Amino acid sequence: MKNLLLAVAVAGLALLPQGLSAQKKAKIDKRAGYMEVPWFQTHNDESVALTGHEFIQKVQDMGFWDMEEQTVAQILAGNVPSALKKFRKITYTVTIRHRYQSYTLEGFPDGPVKNETHKYKVEMWVLPDYLAVGNDQDFVRMPMGPLAAQRVADSLYCSLPTTFLSDRINEVSEGRIEIFPFRPVGDRNMKPLCFEDSNNAINALMRSKGLKFGQFVSGLKKDVVLTTRLENEPDYYRHVAIYGWFHPDGHPQQPLFIRHGNFYSDYSHGIRLIYRTIKIDGKEYDLRAVLEDPFLFRLVSKEDVPFKRASYDWQKPWHFKGR
Repeated sequence: MKNLLLAVAVAGLALLPQGLSAQKKAKIDKRAGYMEVPWFQTHNDESVALTGHEFIQKVQDMGFWDMEEQTVAQILAGNVPSALKKFRKITYTVTIRHRYQSYTLEGFPDGPVKNETHKYKVEMWVLPDYLAVGNDQDFVRMPMGPLAAQRVADSLYCSLPTTFLSDRINEVSEGRIEIFPFRPVGDRNMKPLCFEDSNNAINALMRSKGLKFGQFVSGLKKDVVLTTRLENEPDYYRHVAIYGWFHPDGHPQQPLFIRHGNFYSDYSHGIRLIYRTIKIDGKEYDLRAVLEDPFLFRLVSKEDVPFKRASYDWQKPWHFKGR
């Protein structure tokens, strides 16, 4: 994808390293209403649908990878609460400082380095809660490893968030609950029954504050996120990145963490999806391409470099043996 607006001119105008100088708090565009998730308009197989509790009972004794397959199958069959079949629109602005150097046709510097700033408006459609299995009356938010999460994201033409985008989603929260951690006892926190217990606790905390499923609510889960560290640090390329679980004051319980293998998930992990078609200054872009663009990535990421591949590659045989 070509850089936005700022190509190098024929006479030799060079774009030097630039930086993020300001960012306004994100907000929900309530005038935009909702956008239907295209996938779910044509995929709604009620014959395989289970309630959240029934699904937990079904997968309770399965191994990790089998449970992942069952979770993906239920979600892609459309067995999710109705609020997860609609995106909501979030907007934010970013001001970036650009540094330019003009050159003569002979290649010599022509005048001083110039500094300019430009404000960019970003618009994106986001699922209001974490992926869940079940119906409106009985559902469970299901943690997933990064490979299963990416499979669902690809099917729905979505992306997982970066830490930067996770922060923006946190900013638009319509309510905040305190995080509800479980004490680790053996591997209980990785078991489906713990997923259901955590889900019930979250719902109870939301009800106590008058909050409803389908609103943006802070404090529910850690996000499975994208980070360039997984592709640039060889020891971690088969791992998962997690971030978030925001306290009511806005600070994350979990800084960016990449030490878990891709076979790991626990009750505190959640899958939040962003539709890949976003707008920058009114023009449509593919979010994945933006993350991989050497200039535009700064509008959706706070990392130092763009992505080589802005997704987990679930098509590779990345399963650890014996898991």
